[in-house]
Amino acid sequence: GAARRSDRPLTMEELGQAFGYVLYETALPAAGDGVLRIARTHDRAQVFVDGQPVGTLERENREQALSLRSPAAGARLAVLVENQGRVNYGAGLHDWKGIAGPVTFGGEPLSGWTCTPLPLDDPDAPAFSSEAVAAGPAFFRGTVAVETPADTYLHLPGWTKGNAWVNGFALGRYWSRGPQQSLYVPGPVLRRGDNEIVVLELHGCADDVVHFEDVPDLGPAE
Repeated sequence: GAARRSDRPLTMEELGQAFGYVLYETALPAAGDGVLRIARTHDRAQVFVDGQPVGTLERENREQALSLRSPAAGARLAVLVENQGRVNYGAGLHDWKGIAGPVTFGGEPLSGWTCTPLPLDDPDAPAFSSEAVAAGPAFFRGTVAVETPADTYLHLPGWTKGNAWVNGFALGRYWSRGPQQSLYVPGPVLRRGDNEIVVLELHGCADDVVHFEDVPDLGPAE
């Protein structure tokens, strides 16, 4: 979606988005060490300074603060926020996603935000290249040849966290934290011949290889 400028971070709903991610960007006002505070991160934020990852904040752990160093006045702060699902009952029914509260650095409010919605409804939209990627977030694309389409499972050993698609069909999210370590691939999604696989890896992978197997890995039985 189109980026929007705002004095404060806009929620996913204010951007007209239901699912996916939002990228928030602004400039840090000064150089030096400080504490970044995000009052309401819904639900998981990856924080970058001048393109370098400096940490994550997770709602489920009630994390709101992160110590970081600004290399110079005007250094670029980027916060990639993931919508991890919605509460659809009780007091949490109005569950706004994205950044839903004020953001400060060193106690000073941050303004001048660029808010870019990333609904991930078109995995072919990114411009792919053949250059190696040291760390995420990054999209990976590959193909697998299939002789007889059938139900199968996508395994991503060595990958950390992200989303996966086959032939444009969203398989879901994976996370090395588990317990589930595979994603179900319905047979009708596959076709005879080459099939396209797209993976969004948020952090990094030890080896950019995936496997299709006829059994799932659902994690420990107990």
